[in-house]
Amino acid sequence: MDAATEARHLELAVRLAAENGQSGQLPFGAVVVRGGEVVTTGVNTTLRDHDPTAHAEVAAIRAACRQIGTTRLTDAVVVSSCEPCPMCHVAAVVAGVTEMVYAATSVQAAEHGFVSLPELVRIRDRLADVRRAHLRHVPTPGNVVPFRSFGGIDGTGSARP
Repeated sequence: MDAATEARHLELAVRLAAENGQSGQLPFGAVVVRGGEVVTTGVNTTLRDHDPTAHAEVAAIRAACRQIGTTRLTDAVVVSSCEPCPMCHVAAVVAGVTEMVYAATSVQAAEHGFVSLPELVRIRDRLADVRRAHLRHVPTPGNVVPFRSFGGIDGTGSARP
Protein backbone atom coordinates (compact mmCIF):
# COMPACT_ATOMS: atom_id res chain seq x y z
CA MET A 1 0.00 0.00 0.00
CA ASP A 2 1.48 3.36 -0.95
CA ALA A 3 1.98 6.12 1.63
CA ALA A 4 -0.95 8.28 0.43
CA THR A 5 -3.40 5.36 0.57
CA GLU A 6 -2.07 4.34 3.96
CA ALA A 7 -2.49 7.91 5.26
CA ARG A 8 -6.11 7.96 4.03
CA HIS A 9 -6.89 4.71 5.83
CA LEU A 10 -5.19 5.90 9.02
CA GLU A 11 -7.23 9.11 8.90
CA LEU A 12 -10.40 7.01 8.50
CA ALA A 13 -9.52 4.87 11.52
CA VAL A 14 -8.84 8.00 13.60
CA ARG A 15 -12.12 9.59 12.44
CA LEU A 16 -14.07 6.43 13.32
CA ALA A 17 -12.44 6.44 16.76
CA ALA A 18 -13.27 10.11 17.37
CA GLU A 19 -16.89 9.62 16.31
CA ASN A 20 -17.14 6.55 18.52
CA GLY A 21 -15.75 8.50 21.48
CA GLN A 22 -18.19 11.35 20.86
CA SER A 23 -21.04 8.83 20.90
CA GLY A 24 -20.05 7.65 24.39
CA GLN A 25 -18.12 4.55 23.37
CA LEU A 26 -14.41 3.91 23.83
CA PRO A 27 -12.49 5.97 21.23
CA PHE A 28 -10.96 3.28 19.04
CA GLY A 29 -11.50 2.50 15.36
CA ALA A 30 -10.03 0.09 12.83
CA VAL A 31 -10.16 -0.67 9.12
CA VAL A 32 -9.36 -3.88 7.24
CA VAL A 33 -7.71 -3.05 3.91
CA ARG A 34 -7.18 -5.46 1.03
CA GLY A 35 -5.57 -4.42 -2.24
CA GLY A 36 -5.56 -0.81 -1.05
CA GLU A 37 -9.35 -0.79 -0.62
CA VAL A 38 -11.40 -0.74 2.59
CA VAL A 39 -13.08 -4.10 3.16
CA THR A 40 -14.68 -3.35 6.52
CA THR A 41 -14.45 -1.03 9.49
CA GLY A 42 -14.92 -1.59 13.20
CA VAL A 43 -15.27 0.45 16.36
CA ASN A 44 -14.95 -0.45 20.01
CA THR A 45 -18.35 -1.40 21.48
CA THR A 46 -17.13 -2.69 24.85
CA LEU A 47 -19.33 -0.32 26.88
CA ARG A 48 -22.47 -0.73 24.78
CA ASP A 49 -22.23 -4.51 24.57
CA HIS A 50 -20.78 -5.11 28.04
CA ASP A 51 -18.14 -7.15 26.24
CA PRO A 52 -14.47 -6.62 27.09
CA THR A 53 -13.48 -8.33 23.81
CA ALA A 54 -15.48 -5.96 21.58
CA HIS A 55 -12.41 -4.05 20.39
CA ALA A 56 -12.34 -2.20 17.06
CA GLU A 57 -9.69 -4.44 15.48
CA VAL A 58 -11.51 -7.64 16.44
CA ALA A 59 -14.80 -6.23 15.12
CA ALA A 60 -13.18 -5.24 11.81
CA ILE A 61 -11.45 -8.64 11.45
CA ARG A 62 -14.68 -10.52 12.20
CA ALA A 63 -16.64 -8.43 9.71
CA ALA A 64 -13.98 -8.84 7.01
CA CYS A 65 -13.90 -12.61 7.42
CA ARG A 66 -17.70 -12.77 7.17
CA GLN A 67 -17.83 -10.44 4.17
CA ILE A 68 -15.07 -12.22 2.24
CA GLY A 69 -16.22 -15.67 3.34
CA THR A 70 -12.96 -16.85 4.86
CA THR A 71 -11.13 -17.17 8.15
CA ARG A 72 -7.80 -16.15 6.59
CA LEU A 73 -6.94 -12.54 5.81
CA THR A 74 -3.40 -13.22 4.58
CA ASP A 75 -3.57 -10.47 1.96
CA ALA A 76 -5.09 -7.84 4.28
CA VAL A 77 -3.71 -5.10 6.50
CA VAL A 78 -5.43 -3.96 9.69
CA VAL A 79 -5.22 -0.18 10.12
CA SER A 80 -5.99 1.03 13.63
CA SER A 81 -6.43 4.35 15.37
CA CYS A 82 -4.21 3.13 18.21
CA GLU A 83 -1.54 0.52 18.87
CA PRO A 84 -3.37 -2.80 19.12
CA CYS A 85 -3.61 -4.53 22.48
CA PRO A 86 -2.30 -8.10 22.77
CA MET A 87 -5.77 -9.59 22.23
CA CYS A 88 -6.23 -7.70 18.97
CA HIS A 89 -2.70 -8.55 17.86
CA VAL A 90 -3.34 -12.25 18.49
CA ALA A 91 -6.70 -12.06 16.64
CA ALA A 92 -4.83 -10.67 13.63
CA VAL A 93 -2.21 -13.44 13.84
CA VAL A 94 -4.96 -16.10 14.02
CA ALA A 95 -6.65 -14.55 10.96
CA GLY A 96 -3.37 -14.59 9.02
CA VAL A 97 -2.93 -10.81 8.86
CA THR A 98 0.73 -10.00 8.21
CA GLU A 99 0.73 -6.32 9.10
CA MET A 100 -1.05 -3.96 11.48
CA VAL A 101 -0.53 -0.22 11.07
CA TYR A 102 -1.56 2.20 13.81
CA ALA A 103 -1.82 5.97 14.34
CA ALA A 104 -1.40 6.53 18.10
CA THR A 105 0.96 4.66 20.40
CA SER A 106 -0.01 2.96 23.64
CA VAL A 107 2.08 5.62 25.41
CA GLN A 108 -0.07 8.35 23.85
CA ALA A 109 -3.20 6.45 24.88
CA ALA A 110 -1.89 6.12 28.45
CA GLU A 111 -1.26 9.88 28.57
CA HIS A 112 -5.04 10.26 28.07
CA GLY A 113 -6.03 7.68 30.67
CA PHE A 114 -6.17 4.55 28.51
CA VAL A 115 -3.66 2.38 30.34
CA SER A 116 -3.10 -1.30 29.61
CA LEU A 117 -3.01 -3.70 32.52
CA PRO A 118 0.58 -4.60 33.47
CA GLU A 119 0.04 -8.24 32.54
CA LEU A 120 -1.13 -7.18 29.08
CA VAL A 121 1.99 -5.08 28.63
CA ARG A 122 4.10 -8.16 29.39
CA ILE A 123 2.14 -10.20 26.85
CA ARG A 124 2.53 -7.45 24.24
CA ASP A 125 6.26 -7.36 24.83
CA ARG A 126 6.47 -11.13 24.30
CA LEU A 127 4.42 -10.83 21.11
CA ALA A 128 7.09 -8.52 19.71
CA ASP A 129 9.07 -11.69 18.97
CA VAL A 130 6.25 -13.10 16.83
CA ARG A 131 7.07 -12.60 13.17
CA ARG A 132 3.43 -12.55 12.10
CA ALA A 133 1.13 -9.52 12.09
CA HIS A 134 4.01 -7.08 12.26
CA LEU A 135 3.05 -3.87 14.10
CA ARG A 136 4.07 -0.57 12.54
CA HIS A 137 3.48 2.91 13.96
CA VAL A 138 2.78 5.70 11.48
CA PRO A 139 2.52 9.11 13.18
CA THR A 140 -0.75 10.58 11.99
CA PRO A 141 -2.04 14.15 12.41
CA GLY A 142 -4.84 14.26 14.97
CA ASN A 143 -4.10 10.79 16.31
CA VAL A 144 -4.92 11.79 19.91
CA VAL A 145 -8.16 13.63 19.04
CA PRO A 146 -10.27 10.50 19.71
CA PHE A 147 -8.96 10.29 23.28
CA ARG A 148 -9.94 13.91 23.88
CA SER A 149 -13.42 13.31 22.41
CA PHE A 150 -14.29 10.69 25.00
CA GLY A 151 -15.97 11.90 28.20
CA GLY A 152 -14.71 9.06 30.38
CA ILE A 153 -16.30 6.30 32.40
CA ASP A 154 -18.27 6.78 35.60
CA GLY A 155 -18.13 4.55 38.67
CA THR A 156 -20.65 2.09 37.20
CA GLY A 157 -18.61 1.41 34.06
CA SER A 158 -20.88 3.54 31.87
CA ALA A 159 -19.68 6.33 29.60
CA ARG A 160 -19.79 9.91 30.81
CA PRO A 161 -20.84 12.50 28.21
